[in-house]
Amino acid sequence: REDNSRAIRIYEQSGYRKIGREPGYYEDGATALRYEKTLRGDIPVATKVPFYQQTCEFTCGPCCLMMAMANFEPGFVPDPVMEIRLWREATTVFMMSGPGGCEPFGLAVAGHERGLSAEIYVSFHGALFLQSVRSQDKRRVMELAQVDFRRRAELYGIPVNYRPFAIDDIRTAIAEGKLVLVLISGFLMFGKKVPHWVLAIGDDGDHILIHDPWVEDERQETILDAANIPVPYGIFMNMAQFGRDGLRAAITLGKRDRQ
Repeated sequence: REDNSRAIRIYEQSGYRKIGREPGYYEDGATALRYEKTLRGDIPVATKVPFYQQTCEFTCGPCCLMMAMANFEPGFVPDPVMEIRLWREATTVFMMSGPGGCEPFGLAVAGHERGLSAEIYVSFHGALFLQSVRSQDKRRVMELAQVDFRRRAELYGIPVNYRPFAIDDIRTAIAEGKLVLVLISGFLMFGKKVPHWVLAIGDDGDHILIHDPWVEDERQETILDAANIPVPYGIFMNMAQFGRDGLRAAITLGKRDRQ
């Protein structure tokens, strides 16, 4: 029950995460909360894709990009210095509050410049993440940064699909040996309505497997809780949108043939 604070505290301290609400679920009309916890057994799910935990709140995109780089370039080892370097290369500079996150064109350009193939899916034209930014000066800086990313993406010949991606786009990319950087709302993952990047690394026929670089230390999470997370297709597509406009964005990443 939503009003059972003691039970909620016990579940959250035990590693459960809230994934939804069911209004009017109980006979007295009270709302029920839905929680989930991934049970992995004694043997962790194997994956060839290295996992890297973000060290800053705003570097989820660069950390996902580094995991892809480590997958396609075995000699590459992610570290906090590269984490910040990639963030500086792909950031919108500002966000709703604090340092900016990263947007799809900037991440695709950074990946291309590191030798990866990249293809962008974005559900509408124009600058992203501006809805909650009230300062005109900040909005101007964010818009200019994104104009630069788009010009460079065009210069590099990075394909851009101006449409919402479908689950089949993700599944096809994974079947081709690619990884997919996917924008989600952080609400279902950690209870905050913020844009967040995860890396889609696998497909078992019912679930998309993801690496989530954000590890909730306050909830005693470990890497095992954030790596190889199986997300049912329907829930994945529900997560993979952000904001009032339902923005969908993804970047497929692969190993680029050397010229």
